[in-house]
Amino acid sequence: MKKIAVASQYCSELQEILAEIAFEFDLFTEAAQFTAQFHHQLYSLVLLDVGLSSAALLAELHATSPETLIILLASPEERYQALEQLQMGVYDYLLLPLDASEVILKVKRILDEQSLKQKNSTFFDDVPTGLLILNEATQEMIQTLELAAAQRVILAKARQVTQAEVAQIYLADKRGHLTESQTDSLPGAEKLIDNELVLKLVQQAALTQTVISQRLTYEMSESSQVTTSVQVNPIISREKLIGVLALISRSADFSTQLKQWLAIFCSQAAIAIENAYLFQDLSSAYIDLAQSREKILHSHNTLQVIFDGISDGLYILDQDLSISTLNRIEAERQGCKPEELVGRSYLLLDGPNDAPGLITQIREALRTGQETTWTSPQDESNLYLKDREFHIYPIRNRLAQSEQVVVFAQDVSERRRWQASLFRSANLAAVGQLAGSVAHQINNPLTVTMTNSQLILLDTEPETETYEMATGILKAGERIQNIITNLLEFSNQERYFFILTDLVETIDGALALVIRSLKKANIKIINDYQAQPMLSASVSHLKLVWINLLLNARDAMTNLPRQPQITISTRFVSERMVKVVITDNGTGIAAKDLDQLFRPFFTTKPVGKALGLGLYSAHAIVERHNGQIKVSSVPNVATTFEVILPLDNPRDL
Repeated sequence: MKKIAVASQYCSELQEILAEIAFEFDLFTEAAQFTAQFHHQLYSLVLLDVGLSSAALLAELHATSPETLIILLASPEERYQALEQLQMGVYDYLLLPLDASEVILKVKRILDEQSLKQKNSTFFDDVPTGLLILNEATQEMIQTLELAAAQRVILAKARQVTQAEVAQIYLADKRGHLTESQTDSLPGAEKLIDNELVLKLVQQAALTQTVISQRLTYEMSESSQVTTSVQVNPIISREKLIGVLALISRSADFSTQLKQWLAIFCSQAAIAIENAYLFQDLSSAYIDLAQSREKILHSHNTLQVIFDGISDGLYILDQDLSISTLNRIEAERQGCKPEELVGRSYLLLDGPNDAPGLITQIREALRTGQETTWTSPQDESNLYLKDREFHIYPIRNRLAQSEQVVVFAQDVSERRRWQASLFRSANLAAVGQLAGSVAHQINNPLTVTMTNSQLILLDTEPETETYEMATGILKAGERIQNIITNLLEFSNQERYFFILTDLVETIDGALALVIRSLKKANIKIINDYQAQPMLSASVSHLKLVWINLLLNARDAMTNLPRQPQITISTRFVSERMVKVVITDNGTGIAAKDLDQLFRPFFTTKPVGKALGLGLYSAHAIVERHNGQIKVSSVPNVATTFEVILPLDNPRDL
């Protein structure tokens, strides 16, 4: 007898309507209750609320019983949702509020049509129902290309035809290892499974590739036992293990005819699973291809941004030296846009024709496939070539033939300037070493001279002319000794030795080394030492700061129309900080140069007159003392350098 399932919040209303039709019906108010019952009860028709339906539920109903027809119950607002679900296999829909005559008419028509189909299908009257279900399952499996969906169909149909409580499928990986993939079971039937025993049978069937049927008895609790029939079928295709299907039931052993049907069913399941794997691989390959295409496009865009962001010139030239591509900055150097130069000959640009050596190197790289470099001469006057180094890299095809070259035109002006500065620095270091050596050579005879003068003083009366001459020799020797001490200090400036020292003494010591140069320039020195603290400092380095500032002040007052003057003052900034201010009334410093004064090798003096390392060294030394150096200048009025130092740097013991 035909049976109808109603899953709706309108169960009571539908119960009254369907009571007039001579068919049985089950009423459900929740989707979960309906789904659980649907798996072991065949229904001819299902009346289902749109609100309870979903794509997943419809797919499950269709997989379990494709012959069952579904009519949706939808409010006017849910009409479009119902129309969408018609495309998912739903037969029809009814609009709310329900019309009793319309419901009865549609239900009777559907059931009558199903009865007529059954009467006309006399060819299948003698065919067992289980075989028909397996045939339907085979058709569904073949049409299913998604692996998880194929497994759901296999499990649902296998359990339905065998009336088993539990169906499990184990899939084999490429190495033949089995993993449990999916399970389909009646509610609460999981308690029937002894996973260890079933797994052993599954592994045995996989190893021997034979069907295994066995009755298993095991303890459910201290007072009860459970006996189950287990049917394990290997799923094999072309002598290759695809997986294993396990069916568990509390009924009697599986019949011989059923085992034959399951063998055929598993063969079809193997084909379906293999097709799903192939589709999975195809989908993965398609996704990889799409991702690769996306990566290629992204890489192209990224490379274009990088290409245009390079500040040096970059070309790609073909074999005839026509421009295949170039970066934006190099095109702007030619006064054009990149697209305006692509396709033109590199020889037509301003510059390359004046460098036959460069063209020869490019042609040679194309011919030999070897990387090469061409550097412009130091005295090059052509602005395109001046201070540039051209690196040439061949691009080879599959046959290792050079089809194009990359020409990278690098600006080396900064590098050349640094090289020259470093060369001068090396010379300066050599001079320092020479000064230290000379100082040591002078110091030895000076010691003898001073010792002898002291001995003469001890043996001579103070009122005599000899005593006066010996005193003069000793004082001169002490002055020379101070100069030698300073020279020795400056000959080794690599290590800092912090000791407690008198700030004013470091200033006076620096003045002693440069005073002759300052007096020769007719410079007046004004000392204003309002603070004379003791501080922790590296004496030789601190003296170097004062010498650099004093010599810079001297150079700023050359040919000054007024009296050149340097003022050196000291002030307390706080209890633990002191400030040294050196001011000159020279030509001053331009505002645009103030921010660059402390950069290495920056100088406002003519080329060859200075290294540009003095203020840089002074700045580095002050920072090493945890201090600050500041500068302010009014052109042709005054320039002031302020050095602020802490008094309590850590001392070396």
